[in-house]
Amino acid sequence: MSGWWPASVRRSTALSAALLCAVVFTLGWLGTRELLSKQLSDSAVAATRVQLDGLAEAHRSGQPAQLYGDAVFEVVDESGREVASSENLHRWDPAWTPLPPAPAGAPGDWTVTTKATLKPGDHPQWREYREYTVVGKVTDRDGHRFTVYLFVSPWETLRTLATFDDTLVFFVPLAVLITALAAWLAAGRALRPVEAIRRELAEVSGSRLDRRVPVPPSRDEVARLATTTNETLDRLQQAYDRQERFVADASHELRSPLANLRAGLEVALTHADRADWPAVARRSLLDVQRLQRITADLLQLAVDPAEIPEDVVDLADVVGEQVAERALEPGPAVVSEVDGPAPVPGEAVQLERLLRNLLDNAVRHARSAVTVRLRREAGEAVLEVVDDGPGIPVADRERVFDRFARLDDARARDAGGTGLGLTLARDIAVRHGGSLRAEDGATGARLVVRLPLGGM
Repeated sequence: MSGWWPASVRRSTALSAALLCAVVFTLGWLGTRELLSKQLSDSAVAATRVQLDGLAEAHRSGQPAQLYGDAVFEVVDESGREVASSENLHRWDPAWTPLPPAPAGAPGDWTVTTKATLKPGDHPQWREYREYTVVGKVTDRDGHRFTVYLFVSPWETLRTLATFDDTLVFFVPLAVLITALAAWLAAGRALRPVEAIRRELAEVSGSRLDRRVPVPPSRDEVARLATTTNETLDRLQQAYDRQERFVADASHELRSPLANLRAGLEVALTHADRADWPAVARRSLLDVQRLQRITADLLQLAVDPAEIPEDVVDLADVVGEQVAERALEPGPAVVSEVDGPAPVPGEAVQLERLLRNLLDNAVRHARSAVTVRLRREAGEAVLEVVDDGPGIPVADRERVFDRFARLDDARARDAGGTGLGLTLARDIAVRHGGSLRAEDGATGARLVVRLPLGGM
């Protein structure tokens, strides 16, 4: 912003409106004046031609001419000698040279419009010192031809233009002032809601995210700005609330294994001579491993998601590898039902982790069996993990994907989980352009992943 231009929106709006009004009115003034001048001049020429006809007829009949005011005329013969003129002509221009006669052989209706300048020698500032429009025509008398000239009087035109200028000199600045004032008031009225929004936003802080800006009743850009601002504040508050819950849950989840680890070590050290140190080490190792899993999952959720590579992964291979690994572990039987290849764009390690987390969750809750199904459907790869456990109530099918969310009956049993497995699985599915939902199943829980298919 330059130094002379105001930084205030209200002032700059008023100044811009005033400048624009001044330019428009000035151009309109000049254009209208030019048009008015031309029309007045044409009217004056037309009126003078009528007088010229009367002057020519009077000269031909030898009667005195009926002219008005200080009309200036001249009559010249065929040789160019002046035979008659008004007394003003030589008084206003003592060195006046007669105008030329009509050309030889000119028809009887010959007319001409020309220019002539009167030059008062001793008084160069006289108003008569100017260029005049002169109209002329041919007439005859006693068998001789004469050319009659009559000067067009500019005074009526000049008086009208002067009155026009005097009027606009007053009204144009007045119009500019009124426009600037109207722009000032309109800008103030338009910016009043913006100022209210600014004041309310100034009160928003980390501990007062519940404040919202006022939305004006109008449906203009300011109202949309206020609505968008409130929607943004809603998202910020939701993110802040999620962060607070996440920190509280993370603190709780980390506190339990740390407390167990500390208690076990303190008891063992208190009775060092009777402690079963291998057993203490095994219990401590389990707690450390649980801490490690929780920390790894927290880091995975905390970092910004990396861009998914453009590789193509066959989910059939991922299912086969994961099911084969589970066959070597104790617990419920894990079987697969694969209809064929299911190539999807993505990262193999992340997709393996998605399925591993779903299988970990299913194995912990299954009574005897877990089934993994893979099929292609409407341009998508559909991966289902079904267990024969107690299942997920309909009201909790979204809550199970929240961080550290566990159902009440599962919390006592789920000693090995971190509460982040399903959250991470859904995060991976969404980042691969798909979805993860808990749906109805014949027995137990049924988690369904849908991913867009890709070529191989």
